[in-house]
Amino acid sequence: MGSKRLALFSFAHLLAVLSDWAVIFGVLLHAFRWGGTPAVGWVSLAILAPALVCAPIAAHLTSRHRPHSVRVAGLAAQTAAFTAAAVASAGGAATPIVTLFVVIGIGAMNTLRPSGAALLPVIARSTEGLVRGNLWISYADSSCALLGSLLASTLSAASGPTAVFVAGALCTGGAVVATLWHPSPLELAPRRPLGDDVPVGVMREAVAELRSRPWAVGVLAVSAARNIIIGAFNVLLVVLALRALDMGDGGPGLLSALVGGGAAMSMIVITLVVRRARLRSALVSSLTVAAALCVVLGVLSESRIVLVVLPVVGLCMSLMDNVSRMLLQRSTEPRRLGPLFACLGLVAGVAQLVGAIIAQALVAWFDLRIALIGVGLVLFAIVISSTGALRSADSHSDIPVVEMALMANVSFFAGLPASSLEIAARSAQHVTASAGDVLIRQGDDGDVFYVAVAGTFDIVMNGVLLRTATSGDFFGEVALLADMPRTATVTSRDAGELLAIHREPFLLAVTGHPASHSTAMRYVTDLDVEEKMRRTRLAASGDATPGSHG
Repeated sequence: MGSKRLALFSFAHLLAVLSDWAVIFGVLLHAFRWGGTPAVGWVSLAILAPALVCAPIAAHLTSRHRPHSVRVAGLAAQTAAFTAAAVASAGGAATPIVTLFVVIGIGAMNTLRPSGAALLPVIARSTEGLVRGNLWISYADSSCALLGSLLASTLSAASGPTAVFVAGALCTGGAVVATLWHPSPLELAPRRPLGDDVPVGVMREAVAELRSRPWAVGVLAVSAARNIIIGAFNVLLVVLALRALDMGDGGPGLLSALVGGGAAMSMIVITLVVRRARLRSALVSSLTVAAALCVVLGVLSESRIVLVVLPVVGLCMSLMDNVSRMLLQRSTEPRRLGPLFACLGLVAGVAQLVGAIIAQALVAWFDLRIALIGVGLVLFAIVISSTGALRSADSHSDIPVVEMALMANVSFFAGLPASSLEIAARSAQHVTASAGDVLIRQGDDGDVFYVAVAGTFDIVMNGVLLRTATSGDFFGEVALLADMPRTATVTSRDAGELLAIHREPFLLAVTGHPASHSTAMRYVTDLDVEEKMRRTRLAASGDATPGSHG
């Protein structure tokens, strides 16, 4: 089930990003037909604006509500908006009307990455699964840069922008369907506020998290550089294709496909890089090469140079994007992943806006060549300013994200500070169980606490079935918290996966923090184990019924 859900998660991500790439080029082509290069410039700014407003809202929603619900709602809103853009375009509406619907759809897209960042550690279930999921998402992002551009180019050349909007709506509709799985209890765990209960407050929490780790600011700077290129190329590739190279309506999509082709090739490099302990050098190298190639493209804006340079720029951009996200995910406490990735989205939106403004201004004041060189120089400035901050990035990328995400849903772990939760998570071990395995036997000494990751487990007291634990449930806590023998027998009904934490790290985490200790003691008191033992003895003899364990 875990692998299937991870595949659906990745497929939905692919469809949503594919739609985003295609629709952006569709609306830019619509703008060029309607008002020429100035219209392209203004529309490129308009489609970047949603991140400035929607990223804080996405952070708020992801931190306050179930990420799975946020993800489905965002994809559904994106589908509706792109459908409206298709209808407006087919009806001959002016570009501002079509752009409005596209902007709404792109705004809804801002929920994709923060909700995905919060869901992925739970869906992955293990560090190996998290690496695999990150690779699949990277492959999706890289291939969409190529596939989305080819889709836009082919459809716009054959049928115009309307066909591109229809394709975008169909893709996001497919993403909704792929995401409509039945969420597990871990995915439905209620979100717990981290700070102020307003969108700006959530973003403030994320910014505070970044300020406490200066190296993370360097990672964000590299991500910003990649998005400056995107914002600038939204304008410059259209001008390059339609004016400098005279490639016709399909030209912008084809040039973007060259960038996407390089991104697709990066899948091989990413596969090698992601399994390495040190990721910083990949970030610095890819940014430096991208900066140099933008300058080269400005000096030599010829078709044969363009064919060589753009794929390499695409490869570098893909590395910058995927490695920066992986570094942040490997080094961030799970409860802050959603807001932090929304902050990443906000930085991306601002950077794309800056890139578009730089490109548009330099094209208007000078020419295409100067604009490309100018973008390259800005990237070189980011390389110089971020290298120092990135020096310690690799040493902070070993946080046990998956284990912390699983443990954070346990009531008496939920209130722990990140440092205490991390200490307990580092001691956790992944355990597999086969059907019929006895994990806990009533009367034995207790030394392990379990969190169920997958499978079903029967909890029996005095021969009476109390309940069946499933994904997200936990057991074994009473003997550890109350310092008494095991009060029930736990047997695996089928093949299952668990997270096991031994006595000392468990008690150190729970009793070392007043709020969690109080919650744990209140939990044990509410269980009323002695009364439950008495009732199960009577039930086993046929004199009474036990009552369920809550």
